[in-house]
Order: sequence, then structure tokens, then C-alpha cells
Amino acid sequence: MNLLKQNIKNIQLKNKIALIITLVVALTAIASLIGSEMLLHSSNKLLYQALAGSLNYSAEDISNKLTNIESMTNAIISNQSIKKGLISLMDEPYSQLSIQNVDNTITSSLVDYYQNYKNNDINYVNLYNQHFQSSSYQAKSSNTPDEIHNAVISAASLNSGYACWVTDYCNSYGLFLGRDSRRVQNLNFETMGTVVVNVDMDKLIRSSTQSILQDSEVQYIIFDNKKEIYHSKSLDTQYISYIDQKLKNNYDIISLGSDRFFCIRGMIENNHWEYICLVPYTYVDHTLIVTRIFSLLILISAVIIASVLSRTMIKSITKDFDRLVDKMKKFGTDESKLPVIDYDYDNRTDEIGVLHQQFDQMAVQIQKLIQQNYINEILTKDAKLKSLESQINPHFLYNALESVNWRAKALGAKDISDMVKSLGDLLRATLSNKNNNFTIAHELAIVNDYITIQKIRFEEERLVFQESIHKEILPVRIPQMTIQPLIDNAINYAMEVITETCYIHLTGFEKDHIVHILVTNNGSQFENDLLSKLQSGSIKPHGIGIGLLNIHQRIQLIYGSDYGLKLYNLDEEHAVAEIIIPEDTEDLL
Repeated sequence: MNLLKQNIKNIQLKNKIALIITLVVALTAIASLIGSEMLLHSSNKLLYQALAGSLNYSAEDISNKLTNIESMTNAIISNQSIKKGLISLMDEPYSQLSIQNVDNTITSSLVDYYQNYKNNDINYVNLYNQHFQSSSYQAKSSNTPDEIHNAVISAASLNSGYACWVTDYCNSYGLFLGRDSRRVQNLNFETMGTVVVNVDMDKLIRSSTQSILQDSEVQYIIFDNKKEIYHSKSLDTQYISYIDQKLKNNYDIISLGSDRFFCIRGMIENNHWEYICLVPYTYVDHTLIVTRIFSLLILISAVIIASVLSRTMIKSITKDFDRLVDKMKKFGTDESKLPVIDYDYDNRTDEIGVLHQQFDQMAVQIQKLIQQNYINEILTKDAKLKSLESQINPHFLYNALESVNWRAKALGAKDISDMVKSLGDLLRATLSNKNNNFTIAHELAIVNDYITIQKIRFEEERLVFQESIHKEILPVRIPQMTIQPLIDNAINYAMEVITETCYIHLTGFEKDHIVHILVTNNGSQFENDLLSKLQSGSIKPHGIGIGLLNIHQRIQLIYGSDYGLKLYNLDEEHAVAEIIIPEDTEDLL
């Protein structure tokens, strides 16, 4: 096994990928075959259930229509006009004119009922009495032999005024419903007339099943007490007994000659008639077989196409990796130059493109790190030189300034005393490296000392300084000498441009856990994108420009690229330098 693993590891990349693809294609093909069979089996089951549900609905529709017809006959025998006419024929002397009037009244009522209930697939409605027959549709009624009507009337007379369904003629003249209109006379029931309704069974079946299949006819077999009373005309009678015996479950697929049918057994609840419904299944079965064949052909084609495409893709992938290895070798040989190849991966979004892009970015970052380390080394040496220059015995300076301050106080020169004291405090704060907990409050103390010196220098009326710092941000830690250089910049550049009073406004507040400190002055303007130009070198920093860039870089170095210094012009008269730092800086400084 160890030897086999080692041999597999040493196989070339293109052969490894080809082996993996072959295994995946084989497993996919097997899974597809199994899945397709399971899917077809499930779809068949769902199809059976869906058709069974639809056919049950059609049986419910038939039952509802038969119930509606029963309700109609009940309404007819309860109709006051009809009852009154029938009673008058039995109890009052009649003439031919009175008989005609009653006939017209009954016929008119029957026509109304027929129109209202004809959607229940009724052919006609007749009402028979001892004198005449009234009909809603005489033309259709005349097509039925009188002996059939007489048989329905006889069956109705035995049903005590209840609806009586006569099923003996369903396959020839349709389904009949007979119902007597009775009254109580001398403590006996007396028949005044009989309502006979003829239902078109073929139309009833079609209308109840037309929503199941659009192009194929649904066939019905109806049984009453195991006796067949109706079957669709398109169904051969020789198959009726066979279908009844073959259908053991509620639904199944049965072959009749060369045709196959989906059959379902159910009950028409209103009359307790059992039915078998047959839906043509030959087309569906043929479609399933063709689908299986096409699925297999598509699967075989997909395997062949996948094999061809995989070989092409493997070549393209290994070629990309060869280019990457070549770039690595070139960069490893000479880190000062970025490797160049004959293909551009900048617009590629796949993993190989990302690998090439990440390598190119890494190469650029390595070059930047090399350059930064070199520059940092030079800056470190320069900082050491400047440190040596600035550390000319600070204690000697402090003592000398204290002596001057003492002498100025002795002579009563308060301005000189204040300036010397402020200068001493300023030098002590700037030259001291011992205080690591430098806060906005400390920085404000330096700013106030600096302003004191500048006001004496430029006279009180030439420089107006206002401070609006919210107390809650005073304890926030801040890099040393961050605000004072901005005040110095505002004074220097404003005093050079204007001759009137220079106004400097220092504000500070916290918003959404971000501290904002703004230095606003009149009389000067910032160049557009000044910091970007200083960073890119398009503007050479000199004087205060070095200080602005230094403040911005120190803040970003400590807090990240979301913070720093912003320089912008509030309007044509005012320039703003804004420091942005996080509120919680304890763990950063």
C-alpha cells in the first residue's frame, strides 16, 4: 500500500486529474442511472396519485349533479303553482280550456326548471298526470318510447314519493329519475302526478371528466349492486368483466389488447354506485420508454463529451501551472524584476487566475518590503542623527530658561516671563520621551503653551484662538505632537497671506466611537488631494508638508488605514485639518 501511495503521488499532475475525472464520470454515470430509475418510479407513483385524485373529483362531480337533479324534482313537486294546478284537475270540474291553462302553467314551470338545471346534463323534464303530459323539451321526450316512461312511472309509484333512479336504460336512452307528487286525502296518500327526468349519461361523463385529459377520452363503467348499468360507448363490452376481475386494488394499469389504461375504482356516493374509470395510458407508457432510451443515450454522450473535454481542460490547466512554475523560477533568480510571461491573467477569475494574481501581488509586496526595509534603514539612521542634534543637554536649556524667567519676573516683564515659561514647558513636553500615556489633555497643554508664545510674538489682536474640546475625549490617548504642528501650520500659512486678524478654532468631539479633532483657520487654503500628492511624490514635501505627512502616516501606522489626517477647505476663506482616531486607543498605543 505504501508503494502504491508513493507511485500515485509521483504521477504527473495531468494524469492525476485524468484519473480523478474518470472515477467521477463513472460514479456519476452509475448514480445517474440509479437516480433516473428512482425518479421514474416516483413520478409514476405521483402520476397515479394525481390521476386518482382527479378521477375521484370527477366522481364527486357526477354525484353532485345527481343530487342537484333530485333537489330539482323536490322543488317541482313542492312548487305551489304546479301543486295548485294538479289539485284543480283532481277536485274541480274541468273543461278543455281549464286543462289547457293548467298544462301551460306546468309546462312553463318545467321549462324554467330545465333552464336552471340543464348544466346538470338533463335532456328533458316531464310531468305526467291523469289528463295529460307536460314536457320541458317535447322534441327530445318524443324520442323515448312510451313504455320506458311508463316503466319509470311504475317504479316511482312504489317509492312513496321519494326519488327513484331507473338504471335499466343507461346504455340506450340514458338515466331516468321518477318522483310522485302526492297529497293526503282521507288519511291516505294520493298521487297527483309523476315527475320524470331523463339524464344524458354520455354527456354527464364527458362534462365531469373533461378537465382530466385534453386529447384523450376518459371511459367509465358503473355498477349497481355488482351489476353493470352503464359503460362508455367507446369501450368494448367484452372487456367489462375482465376489467372488473383484473382490478384488485383501488388503482392499477391494465392492458386491453394493444392499449394500456390507468384504471381506478371508486364510489358515487349519492347513489352508492360503484364505478371503474379508465384513462388511456398508452401514450404515457410510450413516453416513459422513449424517455429511458433518450436518457441512456444522453448519458453515454455526456460521458464521451466529458472525456474529450476533460483531456482538453487538463492540458489547459497543466499549461497554466507550467507558466506559474516558470514565473516562480524567474522571480527566485532575480527578485528585482517582476517575471513577464506571454499570457495575461488579470482578467481571469478562476482559481488558476487567482493563483497567478496572488503570486504577482506577492512579488510586488516582496519588492515593496525590500524597498521599505531599505528606506526604513536610511530613515532610522537619519532619525539617529537628528536625535543627536536635538539632545544638546536639555537640562542646560531648562535651567537657562528658568534663570531668564526669574530675571524677567524680577524686572516686572510679565510678557517675557510668560513666553519663557511657556517655551520651557513646550520644550519639556516635546523633548521628554518618558511619558507613554500621552492624551488629548496633554496635547492641549502643549498647544496652549505654544499659543501663549505666538500671541506675544504677533501681538494679541493679530491672533485669536478658540478652543471647543468636549470633556469626554480629554482622556483619549493620542500620538505625541499631533495637534500642535497643525496649529503651527495654520499660523504660519495664514500670517503669510493675510494682514488682518488670524482666527484659529480648535474643536474636538466623539461620534459613533470615533474621535474627530478639527483645526480651522482663515486666510489659507489647502491644495486639492494634498496628502495623496505628498505620498505619491508629485509634490515634494518641505517645511510643514513633512509634518502633515508625518502625522498622517503615524496615525495610520498605529490605528490602521481607516484613520488618519484629512485636509480640506470649508469654503473660500477657511481651511480645515481634521484628525480622525478611534475612541478606544488604550491597546493600540
